[in-house]
Amino acid sequence: MTDQPPAFDTPIVRESVAEMVARRILDMVTARALKPGDQLPPERDLAESLGVSRPSVREAIRGLSILGVVRSRQGGGAYITNLDADAILGPIQFFLSLEDVNIRELYDARSLIESDVARRAAIAMTDDQLDALSTILAAQMETLSDARAFRLSDFAFHEAIWTGCGNSFLKRIGESLNVLGLEFRKRASETEGVLDRSYRDHCRLLDALRARDAEGAAKAAELHMQNVYQSTIAQEEAAK
Repeated sequence: MTDQPPAFDTPIVRESVAEMVARRILDMVTARALKPGDQLPPERDLAESLGVSRPSVREAIRGLSILGVVRSRQGGGAYITNLDADAILGPIQFFLSLEDVNIRELYDARSLIESDVARRAAIAMTDDQLDALSTILAAQMETLSDARAFRLSDFAFHEAIWTGCGNSFLKRIGESLNVLGLEFRKRASETEGVLDRSYRDHCRLLDALRARDAEGAAKAAELHMQNVYQSTIAQEEAAK
């Protein structure tokens, strides 16, 4: 067997100065040298320390703003965001809003994650966490005529279960998928009867969690995701 000669047919990708600046800032975030809420040095100082032009720094910060990593404040400099799902997933959320075919795949993924999270939460949630979940649901009943208020309550309800499942990775995934579906749910939640159905689904899920019924909780969560998917599809079809 002969050795293959090295391949030189892959083009070398050259980064712009702005891309290198952005990568340096991202590396510092990854290394925790920059943390959520930290302010970046003024544009002039950052340019001088990196040995680049101010326009390159400005372009890098603009790109990181689009990615949700940096947020600029009028007259107050640039800051590292909270790096939460809502900020980081904004560009992907916009992409999904343009691609109807992704709705089915998104809710297929949510169904898998939410059912397993509920299964684990039925075992792992403490009585205090279940009481807090009951409080959220009791307040949610008062939001059935206010779609925006219901969406906020809905997020709080699911977040309590993601936290209660005891797995930080599943919590992050659940939160991320929830954020990605937000644009679809905004439209569907305006449809008559949708919020009432979601509230009933939540009640069924809480009952299973309180009963420590892992499989029942998983089935309730899966049914909830199926109902949300169906109402979303119905709204999308009606809008065409």
